[in-house]
Amino acid sequence: MSKTWTLEDVTAIGKDAPYTFYVPSNSVVNQLKKGNSVKLMFNCDVENEHGYSAERMWVIITEVNNECYKGTLDNDPIYIPDIKYQDLVEFQAKHIMQTDIEETEEDIVGKYFPRCYVTSHVLKDGLPVGQLYREWPSEEEENYSGWTLFSGLETKEYLENGENWNYVSLGAVLNQCDRFISLLDIEDFEHEYSWDDSMSAYVKI
Repeated sequence: MSKTWTLEDVTAIGKDAPYTFYVPSNSVVNQLKKGNSVKLMFNCDVENEHGYSAERMWVIITEVNNECYKGTLDNDPIYIPDIKYQDLVEFQAKHIMQTDIEETEEDIVGKYFPRCYVTSHVLKDGLPVGQLYREWPSEEEENYSGWTLFSGLETKEYLENGENWNYVSLGAVLNQCDRFISLLDIEDFEHEYSWDDSMSAYVKI
């Protein structure tokens, strides 16, 4: 059987979605040695009942040579037919999506995991965040940050249509537009901000 799988370059995913896709920092990767475990993404287009196109599996490192590694698979895959437990896997630093070493740098994926409301103008149409406000979240709204984000160009009718709203992580919005990121560290509720082109900054309304 010819090889059916390839390893995903997760650093490319991390560059496209830095606020929602965690990639280990260089300081963590540089600590890896024989005996450490890493998680890799195995892409495979073989048709299967689960509808999977990839499996994320752990590999135990057996050899380190600069940014090239060898290791043995630590479990049997669910559907990939031509690799099994303890098979040898060769990979590079760019394939490592998780390790068994504690992260030493700020976890921005976790920091911006709290949810927000955002219009499709921003999330789907790619318009920048032009207005935003923060309300006090209720106890019933778990993981809600209190933030609501707009482009500022939405009509009243647009805003009244529930299909134009999305409830996602702050990170998902930051992946599209992150010019408002400094406001997220301000403990300021019940205030609205608007982007001022002349100042290239948000001003409090």
